[in-house]
Amino acid sequence: MTDRPPTEELFVSVCIADPEGEAAACIPVLHVLAARLAERFRYWEILLGIPAESEHHYYELASRIPNLRLLKIRAGTPFYRRRVAIASEAIGDAVVLTTPSELSIVDPVRALEMAAGTGSIVIGRLGGSHALRRALRVLGRGAGFRVDPRDMQTVAFPRTLLNMLLAHPDRTLAMRFPPSDSAIPVRWINATGQSVRRSLSATEFARRLDLMHRLLIASAPRVLSTLAMFSLLVVASAIAYGIYCVTVWLIFSKVQPGWFTISIVTSLTTGFLGSAVFGLSIGIQRLIDLLSADLNEDIVDEIAAVDLFGRAVRELNIEIAGQGAEPVQGGARGGEASAE
Repeated sequence: MTDRPPTEELFVSVCIADPEGEAAACIPVLHVLAARLAERFRYWEILLGIPAESEHHYYELASRIPNLRLLKIRAGTPFYRRRVAIASEAIGDAVVLTTPSELSIVDPVRALEMAAGTGSIVIGRLGGSHALRRALRVLGRGAGFRVDPRDMQTVAFPRTLLNMLLAHPDRTLAMRFPPSDSAIPVRWINATGQSVRRSLSATEFARRLDLMHRLLIASAPRVLSTLAMFSLLVVASAIAYGIYCVTVWLIFSKVQPGWFTISIVTSLTTGFLGSAVFGLSIGIQRLIDLLSADLNEDIVDEIAAVDLFGRAVRELNIEIAGQGAEPVQGGARGGEASAE
């Protein structure tokens, strides 16, 4: 516990995309989280994504956990898309995305304070090494993201950077691994209390495969750029070979029958295919550049019992004292204001 008073000027949001268990199992975890937030911040909220088809199991949470917002997520929505949907509904000045299993090893309060104080994205990181770390970092660099398999799902954002990432063309990846952009500073905090990696469940393994698939798709623009350059080299080689064939046919009097015909047809075919691949590559690149982000319609409803600012109205007793003037609600041009 800390003796510091609650932070007055900062409004924070904690987003949990997956409850990871039954509603009854979430109550102790959320109680501890709510107590930690109330101890350090005056204004805060917890956003919990729940399955829309089993929403009635979670109604009890709204009455037992203060400042809790239950967001019903459309059935079949992928995990990382749920994270984006929940984060887009947060209204805090600093927002942290986390999971119940990581709350005990990464302090969300510390991550929120660091993100708000430094203006950086703060990511929880596990210790040790990873066998595929180098390969994944190369793949991430090709896709334009800072990928490290040691990075956890607990990520804190200041509001400015969160808005920037929500507008990113591939925001599902950008909310998990920050883009390789010097305008987006990143810091890390080490996880505590867990030195041994847990065995992957089937769900977690499927999520990682989906993440790898998205990284491969995200690298498409750079792959297309490389393919376009290679196609230009093929076209140039085909033109050079065609010139060589014509030169041989004109200079030498004795040429193997059929050689010129086969060679010039090969040159023309190769040049046409190279030009076609080049045109397709730059055309698809243009479509990717023009592609706009789709509308987020994954959240179908919200259940909330949050009274954030009513408390402030009750605590701030503002009284307008003027000489011979009646109190005026909302302020006055003259007079002296005193607050208790």
